[in-house]
Amino acid sequence: MVRKKRYSFLNSGLALLSLIIIAITVITINNMLAQDTDEVTKDTPDENSIEIKLYFLDPEGNNLIPEKRYISQYGNITDHVKLALLELSRGPQTGLIPTVPQGIDLREVFIDEKQCAYIDLGRSIMQNHNGGTTGELLTIASIVNTLSESFPKNIRKVRILIDGREAKTLVGHIDISKPIFPFK
Repeated sequence: MVRKKRYSFLNSGLALLSLIIIAITVITINNMLAQDTDEVTKDTPDENSIEIKLYFLDPEGNNLIPEKRYISQYGNITDHVKLALLELSRGPQTGLIPTVPQGIDLREVFIDEKQCAYIDLGRSIMQNHNGGTTGELLTIASIVNTLSESFPKNIRKVRILIDGREAKTLVGHIDISKPIFPFK
């Protein structure tokens, strides 16, 4: 009886310790990604950075134009994608026009074996979007082109999810129910 209690206590203690370690790891990673991205983005390259291309609207409102930035090589490809999307939502640093609402709720990112990036955004992107067919198309094209151009070895297409679920549209106009290839 004493031996059973000891093993039960040890098992529950190990389970609790495992949960604490997992929680600390998740919190640490989220804090690193949630911190101001000024610490992980740069205007000039160095040996610890990679170049990304963020797509914004030109001042005339006709074309999506890439703006180069450099992010830290820290982490894996999903960390890099998260940083790129956060930078995209911060907006341009030049005279270009933003295409993604500021402060998007980026819930999760994963990339499958077919090079499809699944971007899980919170409902706030729908609520904070200016709307309209053109605006919606620009947001989607900006996200897809940013990811496929910045990470061509890893991402060929993008699937946008809202609150972890498939969505038909972002704000009512453009079909996002299937993976989206880059806009040329």
